Amino acid sequence: MHRIFLPKSAIADHRAALVGAEAHKLRNVLRLATGDELLATDGLGCDYLLKIERMAKDAVCCQVLATRKPQSPETRNQIVLMQCCLSSSKMDQVIDKATQLGASKFIPVASEKSKFRGDDSHFKKKVERWARIAQAAALQSGRAVFPPVEPIMPLTQAIQMPSDCDKKLLFSPGGEARAACDILPELLSDSGQNESVYLLVGPESGFSDVERITAIKHDFIPVRMGRHTLRAETAPVVALTLVLHHLDEL
Repeated sequence: MHRIFLPKSAIADHRAALVGAEAHKLRNVLRLATGDELLATDGLGCDYLLKIERMAKDAVCCQVLATRKPQSPETRNQIVLMQCCLSSSKMDQVIDKATQLGASKFIPVASEKSKFRGDDSHFKKKVERWARIAQAAALQSGRAVFPPVEPIMPLTQAIQMPSDCDKKLLFSPGGEARAACDILPELLSDSGQNESVYLLVGPESGFSDVERITAIKHDFIPVRMGRHTLRAETAPVVALTLVLHHLDEL
């Protein structure tokens, strides 16, 4: 069954009106007709079963038949990916794959070696693009919550966001890092459902020595993913998968 985005504000009295891009998609891409049923999500945690009642020129009017539990439930812990900015196509891949896996939120980080330059307007457009990618990936993977993408922030600011009770992991191949298979069971075994887990992952050229030391001073625990050197767009996906595995969330 087709699944689309439906803002909660578009629902009233068991009726829903889809306009703009979503109406165009139903009419011209999916070629649905009156009487067809489809699933919609508000991006805030609710799914709806809809039945098309009328196809107008500028809107598709539907009856809300039922509210459903999400096809893919959210993780018990909030898992925040703090990804140092990569080149555009690589960052797009990270947002897409991590959303499918279950990341709860993204914090794009500007680090010393990030291959990412521009002004505030350019940064804002990038974040808006990543938010659209996260929304599309959430819809495709059955999630009813769209993970937010925070504004790009410097690493020194980002590492101060977690609270003292959150789990903070620095994925880095540095010499002080312990293997994930050794340290993650120990770190994550006592994670409560209301705790957040922050994953800090570097850019193509990795963290500088100063950045790594600063993160560790802010209680980020260095973790090594494996024996091999991973591509920048692969590392966050592997890091997230390892954390999900040890939280029993896969």
